[in-house]
Amino acid sequence: MNNLHWMKLYIGDELSNTSHMTPAEFGSYIYLKMHYWRFGVLPVDDERLARIAKVSPDIWRDILPSIGPLFGENWRDPKLEAQREEAETKHQARVEAGRKGGKAKRDARLEDSNATSNAKSESKAWLKQPEPEPEPDSYPAPGSKSDPEVRALDKEERGTYTRPFPRPQSVDEGKRILLSRGCPPEEMKKCLAMLMDGHLSPFDIEGWDVKARESA
Repeated sequence: MNNLHWMKLYIGDELSNTSHMTPAEFGSYIYLKMHYWRFGVLPVDDERLARIAKVSPDIWRDILPSIGPLFGENWRDPKLEAQREEAETKHQARVEAGRKGGKAKRDARLEDSNATSNAKSESKAWLKQPEPEPEPDSYPAPGSKSDPEVRALDKEERGTYTRPFPRPQSVDEGKRILLSRGCPPEEMKKCLAMLMDGHLSPFDIEGWDVKARESA
């Protein structure tokens, strides 16, 4: 398993198990454990074990009594195998988490890319829309309220032309004022109410007020 790049070393246990070894024996033992960790198995013939332990066959035969009892039948080590299984499980969990995380990032990038593309498409579609044509200029009829000359005249005469009449002291006085200005009978009730409320202005009685002045 190439992903098992390191292994745990329980110092107390190792010192207790190898206290009887010489430095050369301990070195050969560690070589055997590292091979076991990497490949998950040790060979059973002495020639190959000697090569893994980095010693000659003669020296291997001398150190075998010290190293051999630390392994089980067929040079197995159940504790080391359990550690390898645990390390492999954790490695696979990290790989799966990385795969899910990478997929989530790819999905997020794809979503952002689609959103950007949609925004660009909408922007282009908006830019391609024709601009509304300006409305043709309309010219007011002469004499209408929108006529510039009439508006200017209104502005000049606004102080007196649109200013309400003073409120009369009584209804009878109000009727006399309206009759003096030529108020038609059918307009009397409405105009009297406006006058008494202070809302009646020369603008409101313009038509019949002119007729009254002409007849006078």
